[in-house]
Amino acid sequence: MNIIEKLVLFCLFAFLTIMAGIFMFANHLVIVFPGTEFDPMLMAEWRTRTVQPAFYMTASYFILRHFLGKNPTTTLWPVFLILLFFTISQGFLFLDKSYKFGDPGIGMFVVSIFITLFIRHIHSKRKKEIRMDTF
Repeated sequence: MNIIEKLVLFCLFAFLTIMAGIFMFANHLVIVFPGTEFDPMLMAEWRTRTVQPAFYMTASYFILRHFLGKNPTTTLWPVFLILLFFTISQGFLFLDKSYKFGDPGIGMFVVSIFITLFIRHIHSKRKKEIRMDTF
């Protein structure tokens, strides 16, 4: 893995770990997007319509894979799927008559697209390395 891939994965690891801790033990600290004037109810709706569906879609996918008898090819595959479903659920928010999450929501959507594609690239690269090692 090159240095950029390690840096992105480390930053993603640190961010997700910190956010998990905050949401478990001090969820009152993250009420809205930092630096925005969102109403806390609007932020709660955004979380309900993006984060929770991503969790349920990911869990459903892995249960289906279990029934089909298939295993993930790399350890990055579950991370990629969580980010993919999170990005897809954010995309569905644009189907509303009026998109009410403003520039921060659009920015988060764009960032999640780039991170999802980058993780997919790292997964593909790692999958090729695994297949090369087995022969």
